[in-house]
Amino acid sequence: MMKGVVVELSDTYEYLIKHDIKGGLTSTLIANRAMVKGIRVTPDSKRRLSMQVGKSRIWFDGARSNLNNLLARRCTRYKDVTSRLLQNHGVKTPDNAAFFSDQIHEAWAWASYQLPVVVKPPNEGMGSSVHVGLSEFAEFERAFTAVASLSERVLVERFVPGVEHRVLLIYGQVAAAARRVPANVIGDGTSTIADLVEQKNQLRTESQNPVHYHIPIDEVVVQELKKRRLTLESVPGHGQQVWLRPNSNVHSGGDGVDATDELSPEEIAMAQKVATAIPGLRLAGVDMLLPRDGHGVEPYVLEVNSSPMITGHHYPWVGQSRDAAGMLVDAMFPKSSASKIEVPQSPPAEAATTAFRRRMRYFRRRWRWFRSGELK
Repeated sequence: MMKGVVVELSDTYEYLIKHDIKGGLTSTLIANRAMVKGIRVTPDSKRRLSMQVGKSRIWFDGARSNLNNLLARRCTRYKDVTSRLLQNHGVKTPDNAAFFSDQIHEAWAWASYQLPVVVKPPNEGMGSSVHVGLSEFAEFERAFTAVASLSERVLVERFVPGVEHRVLLIYGQVAAAARRVPANVIGDGTSTIADLVEQKNQLRTESQNPVHYHIPIDEVVVQELKKRRLTLESVPGHGQQVWLRPNSNVHSGGDGVDATDELSPEEIAMAQKVATAIPGLRLAGVDMLLPRDGHGVEPYVLEVNSSPMITGHHYPWVGQSRDAAGMLVDAMFPKSSASKIEVPQSPPAEAATTAFRRRMRYFRRRWRWFRSGELK
């Protein structure tokens, strides 16, 4: 492909398939922006999208890539470790502690001084089992047991009010932000909740938005409605918003709303400080709780995902599309065109990298002691 030529996504997808490269949406978007700039894309031994960046070969496989260095990827894999590193750099994160699956009473003893709390798996990529706003031991026990059935350890965290946002960092700079809204419907005064869900799911189909999924009607929805003294046959008033699920995952019917232009300078600075705290973190999704509409008082960072989905910024349910793939390719190849993002021209200072490695050795030693029973 020649530089400067407009390339349709469908043509890019066909090119990837023809050259035996996995052709998912993320890979197609990134390949498209690279090919427009005249950058060669090839498959690696695992059929992943691959490009030569300086002396390194960078691959992408959906949201996963080796763009971030190994130490950064290992760090962000454990939410409690990430939290400590961020706090050391002055980034506000909720207090948390990780417990083994048989330590429910120790976990409750810690949680009882932090109520309400959140119970969730401690590892990156296991965000589907998050239990929020727990204040009583009975509900805490159910949540702890549910997470323990999926993970060897359970993370207990102080609940912090705010509105959930995913902020995309590219080479240390904020590139886009999305407000993550749990699955919901808006009443019209005549339709039941079941009918409203059907109507919204039909709209999902007609929109052909590739990253927003149908709202499933399941036991989670029934229980969420029950908490609000509603059923699927209830008829909400005109304009009444009805929440259907406790989490904001778009795969379970949540809405992604572009919020890039809504971030304050202080919130942008906090998000960008994450990259300073974790050298080698070139691409990340920062989950933040931001004060909005009377919810929350100050911003907090919840988690850092080193394998963020960028497609949601291209295809929001509401708001402006952001060319995250284009910004990423511009940052990777700054000499190929005028980059929209200021790319650091030198590696992190040696002193900062050394201090980071020292902290990581400290956390690893404590983890080994904890596993062996030497650390109480």
